[in-house]
Amino acid sequence: MKKGLMLIVMLFLLFAEYVSAVELTMYVTDESKGRVFREVVKVYQQEHPDVEIEVVAFPYANYMQKMSLVFLGGNPPDLLETTATYLPQMAPYLRDLGPDIEKNLGLSPQEYKDSTYDVVKVYLGEGEVVHAVPTAFTTYSLWVNKSMFEKAGIEYPPYGREEPWTWEEFKEILKKVKEVNQIPYAMSIEYSADKFFSYLALWNIKIVDEEGNFVMDQYEHAEKAIDEYVNLFKEGLVPPAEWLSGQSHTNDFFGGITAADWAGSWMARESFNAGKQNEVSPAYLPLIGDWFGVSGGGFLATPKTGDVEKEKAATEFVMWMANKDEGYTEYLKRSRDLSAYKGHIIDYGEPLLQEWAEVHLVLAERAPAWTTEVRANAVWSRLTDTIRKDISLGITGQMTAEEMIEHWKTEAERVKVQ
Repeated sequence: MKKGLMLIVMLFLLFAEYVSAVELTMYVTDESKGRVFREVVKVYQQEHPDVEIEVVAFPYANYMQKMSLVFLGGNPPDLLETTATYLPQMAPYLRDLGPDIEKNLGLSPQEYKDSTYDVVKVYLGEGEVVHAVPTAFTTYSLWVNKSMFEKAGIEYPPYGREEPWTWEEFKEILKKVKEVNQIPYAMSIEYSADKFFSYLALWNIKIVDEEGNFVMDQYEHAEKAIDEYVNLFKEGLVPPAEWLSGQSHTNDFFGGITAADWAGSWMARESFNAGKQNEVSPAYLPLIGDWFGVSGGGFLATPKTGDVEKEKAATEFVMWMANKDEGYTEYLKRSRDLSAYKGHIIDYGEPLLQEWAEVHLVLAERAPAWTTEVRANAVWSRLTDTIRKDISLGITGQMTAEEMIEHWKTEAERVKVQ
């Protein structure tokens, strides 16, 4: 009888532990990050078996559209990973993590923000408010297929040549590498307004200013810059399907359809995941009006759900991720991203990653502050889908550069007064 009673008690305790587990859902911006977060969650659950976190990945190209429906529908996830492009318009739906940072990390909200790089800090919130904690610091670059460039006899900066190509040189190089290697296209560019921005910034052109006012129509060469970008697709240098149907830029690049990818430092993770790390290399972007890499980053936040227990459990995970000695290091070792915190050194165990990081830091350090500041507002964030769609219409010949600028101005003025 005693044995039977003991067994019942043990089963009851096991059942009680099971039913008391807090189940959380995390939304992330692509499957590559999803894989990293699932590994990190396993580490967290070893110390917190009472918390279960399901990681759900969405395609980045349609991420904000899906999240808009999720938030408007009143059914947000418990945890949210997003990027610099979308964080400003999501901020009203997120918990203020300032008090939790002070309690868990012993830093005031301002001290915490000051511990991150300026290009990351500007997105975290004003005053004592902290909307999210950073997951990564990123910078755009040009990734090249080393053997294809070698076959075409082309040296790329900073390897083989110190100075970046001019824009005219760059276009000729794309044509040559395509011809010599007999590939369908020369370069990949993801369907992303930030990719277009990173190109436009090299012309020293702003679409909106730091206050969210539309200013692109003040530049005499704005239409030419748009036409040059659209012509990359029209002339067969970039696959039109990458913008018209969301065809994967990484698959095209790693699959040998293109010889270069205008991407960013996160391609380090992608190249290792694909086993291509010895076949590719980051290079400097071309010189137009200037040359640099536009910086951004990833962020992790706790949306307001109204469920006190889940918000508490989600915030505890975010605080673990915000601790450089705990979750954040676990994340970076797996994501192979650059740290968002000043002076934070990560031993990735891969010499290549350190070499590549140095290339990206050069690009990041050259970037003017305005390239971050003009994107850290809701006007830019809400304008990105319109920009992407209009560029697609330009590729198919349904919209001119002049019409795009006028449309962006109308849309920017509309969202600014909302």
